[in-house]
Amino acid sequence: MVKQTLLLILTIFLVSCDGNLNRIGRQQLGTLVNVTFIGDAEAASRTARAVFDEIERIESLMSPHRPGSDLDRLNRDGGSGAVVVSAETYDLIKKSAAISAESGGCFDITVAALDHLWDYRSKRFYPPPRSAVALLLPVVNSKYITFYPDRKGIAYARNGMKIGLGAIAKGYAVERGIIALKEKGVRHGIVEAGGDLQVIGSKFGRPWITGLRHPRKDALLAAISLDDMDAVATSGDYERFVMHNGVRYHHIIDPRTGYPANTFASVTVISKNPVLSDAYATALFVMGLDAAREFLKRHDEIDVILADKNVNFYVSRRLKDRISLLDQVKVEWL
Repeated sequence: MVKQTLLLILTIFLVSCDGNLNRIGRQQLGTLVNVTFIGDAEAASRTARAVFDEIERIESLMSPHRPGSDLDRLNRDGGSGAVVVSAETYDLIKKSAAISAESGGCFDITVAALDHLWDYRSKRFYPPPRSAVALLLPVVNSKYITFYPDRKGIAYARNGMKIGLGAIAKGYAVERGIIALKEKGVRHGIVEAGGDLQVIGSKFGRPWITGLRHPRKDALLAAISLDDMDAVATSGDYERFVMHNGVRYHHIIDPRTGYPANTFASVTVISKNPVLSDAYATALFVMGLDAAREFLKRHDEIDVILADKNVNFYVSRRLKDRISLLDQVKVEWL
């Protein structure tokens, strides 16, 4: 308990502005989680702690790196039979499998089986041989996940399978964080985790504003005005990458090939559901422009900002009055 308290003190930063605008941050989910809200400054730490505690609970269930977590047990024993997991983990994996089928495999949580081949932190990074990728591709497919709904059990139909929820769990953590914020009586605020965020209410009667990073410059590209309950997620090839022999190798792997998707520079999705925004940002990034156009025809509940490799932009027409470009770029309104 003492260790956790000291960690909280070391990792929380509080800023109070006019009107009791509070902003508190903490390292979680392998990134910085920020909670911004309008409320009593004296109660700000307790309010933010409720959000961080909820996100910690989600991480303890869904992180594959936490010993004893649902994913740790599943990736260890799922090839031998059904592993009983929490209802939340079960439901999120079930939803992930449905999104995989809907996106033609462009989003697939079983791509985690390839993670060890792509070590972007290595100073001696070298792309894995195609033979190593080909050897693992047969276990990358959500259709090989077996569900046992009566007992919330999950099993892998093929040995060597692994699941990683990195492309959807942050969205779920943001969703749960917003719920925790509301339960504390907050009506206006933001929960943000490594670029995924959701807003509630407004900033003193005016829309919350979020910035969109330029995928090829160390600068903001645009400012986006957000309505109540808007959830934003961005997938970009600039977040984790290595340049090798003039080629950009990034962390967004196409589950169908086992190699980084050679499609967009960044994809931003805005919806009212942070889980879908998170997953769809990855799915659209992998599928590329033509397939993304068709996908968007079936999903009028989402808006997008797509940047191709040449930094040409394709933006949902409904965002025209809500986005302010801070750089001169070519835009096609979808």
